Amino acid sequence: MTRQFWSCFSSDALEASTALYGDVLGAQYEYDSNVVNHKGIKVGDVVLIRDAQLIHGYGVIEDVTARASVKTMRRCPACRSAAVSARKRAVPVYRCNDCKRVFDEPLDEPMDVTAYAARYASSWFRFEAPVRVRDLDTVYAGGDRQNAIRRLLPDQAEALLLAVSGVVGLLNLQAATHTMRIPDGHLQALVRVRRGQQRFRENLFGRYGSICAVTGDQPEDVLDAAHLYSYADRAVHDPGGGLLLRSDVHRMFDRLLLTFDTATWTSRVAPALLDQYPGLRVLDAQPMAITEVVRPDRTLLEDHFGAAIDRWKQRWPGTGTRRSA
Repeated sequence: MTRQFWSCFSSDALEASTALYGDVLGAQYEYDSNVVNHKGIKVGDVVLIRDAQLIHGYGVIEDVTARASVKTMRRCPACRSAAVSARKRAVPVYRCNDCKRVFDEPLDEPMDVTAYAARYASSWFRFEAPVRVRDLDTVYAGGDRQNAIRRLLPDQAEALLLAVSGVVGLLNLQAATHTMRIPDGHLQALVRVRRGQQRFRENLFGRYGSICAVTGDQPEDVLDAAHLYSYADRAVHDPGGGLLLRSDVHRMFDRLLLTFDTATWTSRVAPALLDQYPGLRVLDAQPMAITEVVRPDRTLLEDHFGAAIDRWKQRWPGTGTRRSA
């Protein structure tokens, strides 16, 4: 039987406290019989785990278990559709996406379901930098974008993995497929290296000097070459599409927790993080620490800014979208 590739939405990938299921990023994906394509996932299939904006990595399914469960369905009191969504600021609070009625209290209806847990921990391959979900637009096997579990075209999915993590990513996939369940202990891992990455980094040092765009002068050893665009979408190293960032700042940038506002050319950290971790305030509202004449492509930064704001709104409802003053 041909191995299938799946895109699997996980709220745990966004934030564990908002998870609807018992997902564990990097180990287990849970769903139930009310989810479209729930019968499709089989042992040996490849699942790409994503949230609303980012794909975090992939794993090969090594085991699927099923058990009887009860799920509470939120329904419209008028037409009984389950297509009910909460409105963040408007009242009444709820809206039916089918009959368009708004209301304060939905109907909560218990439903008998089969709950599934698909495990992939032994083969989990986290991407060096998360990939934008939009890079799946040409990889989906169908046109319905609302499904939590969506079938991917195998050839296009493998091409995406190749663009993201190189030949090593495909070798890892092949090894995981043949090994399947791996006992406790240690594994020898291959290191992922993008072709031309070292030259790209050297070119950025030539362009900017030993400067992190947020924190200023830094030792070369702690600076990473960050792409401002999806390398999966553009497998080229464009110096105008890159910045040098301190490694911890680079991690925040890739995960859309830190971005740049080109209206003021200053850094912005997710406001919810500033409230929770005051020490991050030193990274917020900092003028870009490079001269104006060598600033990177403005359009690419604006694209990143928009994606970051969308992610903040998804992860922390109520996050403002106001640009820096």
